[in-house]
Amino acid sequence: MLFHIFVGFILPWVLGLYLFRNQTRLFIIFYPFGSATSFLINEIGFAYFWKMDKETGAILYDLGFYPIACCLFIASIHFEKMSVITNFLVFILGTNFFELVIVLLGKLEYRNGWNIYWSAVSYLLAYLTVYGYYKIVQKYFALKTP
Repeated sequence: MLFHIFVGFILPWVLGLYLFRNQTRLFIIFYPFGSATSFLINEIGFAYFWKMDKETGAILYDLGFYPIACCLFIASIHFEKMSVITNFLVFILGTNFFELVIVLLGKLEYRNGWNIYWSAVSYLLAYLTVYGYYKIVQKYFALKTP
């Protein structure tokens, strides 16, 4: 359990606090959406496709790693650090590699035909959803392109 607390929550929040301090508006808008997206995907996944060594560990990732990765993804797009396609590739491959390490460490187990490739598809869907939300927010509400 300490592994999940440290890797899924504490380490991401170190970066999350930096983001909150420097990009408060972006963080406030996208953190809840990233967390909701993570909760949705993990609820489906834990019901059918994967199992964590400690069930309570999932909430740590839903409130830590995944929404903060979402904020980083959007910040990178918003401030044009990389092209949108490169951004998608870097974040999908990065989170997929992170998950692969957790699987290899025995902290996460796949079931019912799930594999690392399906995880990449789930990350693609998650990042597409977040990117769609970004475009809506950018067009109608609070964010102007720099």
